Amino acid sequence: MPSAFPTPVADIPKEPAPRLSLCNDVVFKTLFANHLPLLTDLINAVLYPASPIVVQRVLNPHILPADLTGKNVVLDILAEDAQGQRVGVEMQLRRYLHWPQRNIYGVARTLAGQLQAGQDYQQLKPAIGISLLVHDLFDKHPYQASWRFTLRDQKRPRVQLDPALQVHIIELRKAERLRKLPAPLRAWIACLLHNLNEAAMNAITYPPVKEALKCLETMCSDEELRLAAERREQALVDVKDMIDCALHDGERIGLQKGMRQTLLSQLARKFGHLPQPFKARLEHADVQQLHAWSLNLLDAKRIEDIFA
Repeated sequence: MPSAFPTPVADIPKEPAPRLSLCNDVVFKTLFANHLPLLTDLINAVLYPASPIVVQRVLNPHILPADLTGKNVVLDILAEDAQGQRVGVEMQLRRYLHWPQRNIYGVARTLAGQLQAGQDYQQLKPAIGISLLVHDLFDKHPYQASWRFTLRDQKRPRVQLDPALQVHIIELRKAERLRKLPAPLRAWIACLLHNLNEAAMNAITYPPVKEALKCLETMCSDEELRLAAERREQALVDVKDMIDCALHDGERIGLQKGMRQTLLSQLARKFGHLPQPFKARLEHADVQQLHAWSLNLLDAKRIEDIFA
C-alpha cells in the first residue's frame, strides 16, 4: 500500500548541474578574470622562460549582454601587473580570415592607449597579446605550436628593436599532439581542451590546474553563467550556419553564372546573334534549366529547339 505521506523534498536526489567547458570563452573569461592567481600562472606558463609577472587587476572583467551574441566579439581578458605592463589573453574558438591583422591591431591599440597627452615615451610598458587557438593557424609548420613574435630585424632576427609589442600564440591541439612544451603549459592545455573528461583531469597533478578544476565545479551551480555560456555557444553555431549558408549560396550562384556564360558562348558560336527574348530567359534560368538547355544544344538545328 503506497505511503500517505509524500517523499520529503530533501530526500529526492538532485541531478548534478551540467559541467562547463573551459573552451567556451564566456566560461574562460569568467574563471580567469575572477581568479587572478590562476590567470597569473597561465600567463607565466605561456611566457616562460621570460621573467614571471604577477597580475594585479583585470581591466575588463565584465561580460556585456551584447558580448554573448555578437558574431565578431572576442571575449579577451586585459590584465595589468604591478609595473603597469598589460597582457591580453583570449581563447579563440573560430577561424577568422583576417585574424592575424586584427590580433596585431588589438595589441598595438593596447600599447598606444597607455600614454595620455604630455606623457613621455619612456613611460610605455610592453603590451603582450596571448592567443590560445583551438584550431591550427600555421598549417605549413606542423612541428611548432608555440609562437612568439616581436619587432626584430629580418636579416638578424636576434636583434630586437624593442620588446614593447609582443604576440604569443599557442595552437592548442597541435601543442597537445607534439607534447614538446614545458609541463605546466601542457597541463593547462589539457585542462583547456578536456576539462569535461574526468579521466584526463584525474591524471593532472599540477596544483594550479587542479585548483582551476575546483573553481569550475563551483561555477557549475551558477545558473546565470550556465545560461550565458549556452547563449554564447548557440550564437557561435548560428554564425557558422550563416557562413555555411552564404558559402552554399555563393557556390550555387557561381555555378549558375558560369553555366549561363558558357551556354551564351556556345549559342553565339552556333547561331550567331542571340535574340533578346532568349537572353532574358537565360538570365532568369536556374541551374537545372540551364543544364537541360545545354543538352538540347547538342541536337538543335534551330535556336528555338533549345528553348522548346
